[in-house]
Amino acid sequence: MATTTPASHHAYAAYAFDFDGTLADTADINNGAVQASLAAHGITVTLAWLTAEPAFTAGQLRRRLAIPPAALPEDTFVQVARAYWFTNTDRIKPIPAAATAARTAAEHAALAVVSANYSDIVRHGLTVVGLDDLPWTVIGRDDVTRTKPAPDAYLRAARLLGAEPGRCLAHEDTDEGVTAATAAGMHVLDVRHHPWRSA
Repeated sequence: MATTTPASHHAYAAYAFDFDGTLADTADINNGAVQASLAAHGITVTLAWLTAEPAFTAGQLRRRLAIPPAALPEDTFVQVARAYWFTNTDRIKPIPAAATAARTAAEHAALAVVSANYSDIVRHGLTVVGLDDLPWTVIGRDDVTRTKPAPDAYLRAARLLGAEPGRCLAHEDTDEGVTAATAAGMHVLDVRHHPWRSA
């Protein structure tokens, strides 16, 4: 998937960062939350099964497991997963290069976190990794009707930041996120393929 390699960082009016996997290493806690929620519904999966084809919503998991909605209801799945997340925040790991990029960007532009996770989880995660002092605008899955790969969250971030999407640089680490930011008209830095660098 094609992404932008920015030529001039100071041309951007705003910077948007995905949270999970981009600003913070949350793989361990997210996998644990999914396993805990599945276990609460009588379903046991191994970490190897889960990471072979990552799935973090009840709908995705039901499709992989070929089970009906009643076997894994969205509301109870989310309730257990959220409870696990908030009681295991010590499993979140900072990404130093991402923190440096965010702090440098904040010196001359507006900042947003655009996540497929819930906004309160993201805010708490920013506190855990020591980035809550930056002036973030946080857009979570609870702030939009459609989540990534739809562009809605990135378009909302641009509106709230008062920046044209074409003058925003998004940082992402998934195909869904890259698709969402690109569809919104933003330039995208895929941190899986480009080294982190200061904005």
